[in-house]
This record gives sequence, C-alpha cells and structure tokens, in this order.
Amino acid sequence: MTTTIISPPTTTATLFARNDTSICAHLSALLESSSSSHLTLNEASGSVPPPSSGTRRSEVEDRFEEVVRWGAVSEGVKRRKTSPPKCHTCSTPLSRPWACLTCPYIGCLPIISSLAAKDCMKDHWNSTNGLCSFAVDPSSGTIFCSKCDDATYPDQFESLFRVVRIRMEESNDKSREPGLVSGGKGRGRGAWKAWNPSNMVKIEENDVGKSPCRGLRPLLNLSQTCFLSAILQSLIHNPLLKAYFLSDRHNRHVCPNGSKGLAVGKPFLGVEAGSSSSVGNDRERGCMCCEMDRAFEEFYNDDKSPFGPITMLYAMWHASAELEGYGQQDAHSFFLAALDQIHAHAKGQLSSCNCIAHQTFAGSLLSSVTCSSCSTTSTTVDPILDLQLDFPTSVSGTATSTTLSSAGSTSSQEGLGPSQGQNGQQLTLAGMLRRFCAPERVGDLGDSKGYDCSSCGGGAGVVATRQLSIKKLAPVLSFQLKRFAHNSTSSKIESHVRFPSSLDMRPYVDSATNPAAESQTNSEDADRLPDSLYTYDLFAVVTHEGKLDNGHYWADVREGEEWWHCDDDKVTPTTLSAVLAQRAYMLFYVKRSLAYAQPMSKLLQSTSSSLNVNGHSGINGTVSISNGA
Repeated sequence: MTTTIISPPTTTATLFARNDTSICAHLSALLESSSSSHLTLNEASGSVPPPSSGTRRSEVEDRFEEVVRWGAVSEGVKRRKTSPPKCHTCSTPLSRPWACLTCPYIGCLPIISSLAAKDCMKDHWNSTNGLCSFAVDPSSGTIFCSKCDDATYPDQFESLFRVVRIRMEESNDKSREPGLVSGGKGRGRGAWKAWNPSNMVKIEENDVGKSPCRGLRPLLNLSQTCFLSAILQSLIHNPLLKAYFLSDRHNRHVCPNGSKGLAVGKPFLGVEAGSSSSVGNDRERGCMCCEMDRAFEEFYNDDKSPFGPITMLYAMWHASAELEGYGQQDAHSFFLAALDQIHAHAKGQLSSCNCIAHQTFAGSLLSSVTCSSCSTTSTTVDPILDLQLDFPTSVSGTATSTTLSSAGSTSSQEGLGPSQGQNGQQLTLAGMLRRFCAPERVGDLGDSKGYDCSSCGGGAGVVATRQLSIKKLAPVLSFQLKRFAHNSTSSKIESHVRFPSSLDMRPYVDSATNPAAESQTNSEDADRLPDSLYTYDLFAVVTHEGKLDNGHYWADVREGEEWWHCDDDKVTPTTLSAVLAQRAYMLFYVKRSLAYAQPMSKLLQSTSSSLNVNGHSGINGTVSISNGA
C-alpha cells in the first residue's frame, strides 16, 4: 500500500546548532559522505544498483521521515484497517517491521538473536556489499547500526522524529473538519513551531492585558432555576472537575453526543419540527459532559456578564422526568441526576467505572449486621456518591418543628454537640456522622418471628445489631443534610448545623480499612496512616431559604483562598465566618492531599497486616500497591 502525505518541510539544521555527540561514527560517516547512493531495490535479488551522485544527508533524512510518517499512519494517528507489512524476502507478516535507512527494503530484524529467529535484514545488508547497514523502527525512530550491532539514538534524528510525528497529528486533527457537530468550528490545535531565540518577539509588560484566572461568573435565573445555579457553581469550583474539563479531557466540538444547539446557544428541536412549538423525533438529547465543557469555558473567559445555561437545563429535562418543567426543583436531586448523566455520557461502566463522576464522588459504605444469638456478622458493601444525614429525632428548629424517623441510631441525643443545657445543645456535622455510624437494633425482642439469621436460623427473641461505616472515602465528599421531611405533612427543619472548614473522617472509616482506628492511643506515629488520607477541606456550601415548596437556593464557593457568595446573577465576596453561619443544605469537601504524605516503605511496614500487596486497591482506593513499589 502506498501512502502519500504532504507535510511542511523540516530543516534539522535549525534544530541542532551544536555537535551531535550521541551519533555513532558509522552513521556520522554516512551523513557526511560526499558521494551518495540513490538506491532502488531490485525485487528479484534484493540487491541495489551502483552509487550515483547526490547529497547523502538529505537523502537519509528524507528516507527517515518517510519511514516515520508511514509508521504513524499504520500505528493509528490516522486510523485505518490495514494488514501488517510483509518482509520483502520471506513474506512473513511483521508486527514490528524494520525499514532500511538507505533503500526501500523492509525485513525481519530480531534484536535478540535466537536459532529460530529470521534475520532477513542482515542478509540484505550483506547482499549490498556494505552500501546498506542501517535500519529504522517506524514506531519509535530507533536506528540500528549493523557495524555497531546495537541500536543508536542520535539527538538530531530524535528531534526529527518528534517533529514529523507532530506534523502528522496536526494534519489529522479533526476538530476543525466540516461535517462534525460544531460544523468544523472546534478548538483546533495550532501549528507547532520549534523554539528559536532569534524568532522571539520582545513584548513590553505594559502592552500585555492581564485578566485573572478566576472561574467566577453570575448565572441567569431561567424561571426558578436557582437550584441549577447553586449546583453548577459547586461543580465549577470542584478542583477535580476543574482539572478534568480545563485540560480538555472532553471536547464538545468533537463529541459524537454533542448538542447541535451549542453553537447557537439554544437546543435543537429536530428537522421534523413543523412549527416553533413542535418537537421532532430527532430532537437532541444533549450531553452533560459537553454542557460542563461549555460551562467551564464560559466561566473562564473574559466575559463576566450573567450566563444562562439554557442547553444544560434542556438536557436535564430530557434526562430526568422529575426535573422537567419550570417549577422549583430540589438541588440534591439535580446534583445526583447531573452525576448520572456525566457518567452515562462519559461511557462509564456499571462496575469499576473510571468516568470523572465516579473518580470524583464514588465511595462505598460497609453495612455490618451481627446476630445476638450466634454473634455471626454478615457484611454488605454498597456504592455511594454522597452521604445523606438525618437530623436527630425531636429537633426544634427556629422556624419549623418536625419529627423525623431515625435511620442511624436509637438515641435521640446523638448528633448534638457539647452540652449547653437541655434546650441549648448545638447540632454538629461530626455528631450527625457519629449518629450515622452508630449501631442500631434490627428486630424486636417481643417479635414472634425474630431476626432471620443465615447462620443459626434466628427465631423468637433473636435480634441483630446493624452498623454502618465508610469502606472507601471518595476524593470529594458531598453531604446532604435532610432538612425536608415528607410524612403526613411536609415540613422543613431550620435548625443550624455547625460544620467545620476542615473535616477529619478518620473516626467514621471501617476499622479494617483504618487499622489505626482502634489504636489511636498509641504514641508511635508509625502506627498511623497519613492524616492526608482523612483530612478534607470545605470548598462549597449550598443553602436553601424559605419554605419547602417556595424557596430559594444559593451557593458559597471557595476560589483560591477567597470565599464568594453566588446568588444567581449576583456574585459578591464573603468571609469564611459568614459561610460557616449558613443553614447549609449541602456541603462539599475535597481531600486535602490525593497522595500519601509519607514514604511508601513506612506505610507498608505499618499496615502490612491489612493491605493486599498484590496490585489491588490501597487504603480508601487512593493508590494501588504492587510488589515493585
């Protein structure tokens, strides 16, 4: 197969102004040879004709570029279904072909010699009477010298290899090609240029316009869409999502699921739509990853006027029937629906998903049920994207009094902070987490059936104790404080919950996952895992004000070391103390460090009894430890 690729000329002289000391003497002699050999392969004999006049360096470099371009095409830069090349001598299909540097020959060249390995390339070299003695690996640009009997990596050819591969990638950049979702108006990559001091343009500092790299922008309220604005502000200021979308990991201009309406800022209703009010069957469903990509672009450009996320709202209407319409919606329901759509459009899997939604928010809960008769404990691990915390029973709020059923404890006093008197106890996030992880009784002693134990069978008078703990901590923790009660009458709890700016999750992690949980009195630091595994910092707070069916959401977010109050189209600076005084509905914390703060050898020594050192997930899923660590 013949492949013709047009690329701009590349001059290696400008890339290397110094002597190349990495080149072998034989290849250097070939390049500096005054007489050239324009070699044409004789297919019948595998030999080449006598030398003719010409420039040897230019000829060798042209051949090297030709081989590298051919290797880039076959490797997948421009994906085609092609059969592997065959050796010109033995016709064996080659998974790793080698091309002669001075003629069109392609053949077998085993780097590690063996009795069964074919060596057609060296036979070819011998048949040319020394005119050919070098071979090139198309995929890496490695040059093999027959006289040195070793691979060589000259700097000038390494640089030439990189330039050719970059030119190949640029020539096959499809983000600006017509026929795509965006009509060929995507963020196409710019042409690469080699750095050269003589090409530098002196720019005065006063001539450079400076704009803060700050993702702050007000959002338009599209008729009771404050719930969308608050959650979107929280997602935009999520450090992991920010790193993902700002690094162009999902480019909406080349996404096959992208919305046609993105280019004009309104949804596409379908070509079958007969009037402005009708909707065709081919209407766009939208891609939540594309919507997030556009949102990050809008937040980080120079335009700071209020932005209306119309297509995001439209996409969520089609994704969730519960969110469709212009009525007030629950911010937590929108948050979960958004994560579900990001997971779906990022082509995530049901198990062991590596989409950005699960990489950021996915954790797991361990439920342990212990029989009172035989003490047998059965465990179940459930995946979670957030933690939903119930208020203690008989909580008296400042505006509404309600009673909620406890799902985490039998005590109504759990979840309260330090005692300030019978009627002055303060609710705290730590207390609600302790209540969430507290043991509770399953079954009733007076029940005639009793607890059905899989081990002893249970029976009358047998009960069980159930306890929840966190098996895997997510990089970003999302808490919902369940202020809305739906029983005989719907009501809202207005009590203030004290939450910290830094949260230690160590006490709530399963003891098998947290080996230091039961030995916190140990004075030796070697027995404790790094605090960075459990320490989280607050970066966003979503607050609801008003009644259950007629209220308003806003978000307070952290940008760098500053806090900002985001209330739809009003973004104003605020303080941490004002944020901590909010009656929060949702809290977002990010892990302070995503890497271990101590040497791996120390961790292995202190946790050898609980870690599987065979490539499985490490503590809280943050790293994987292998035998070669």
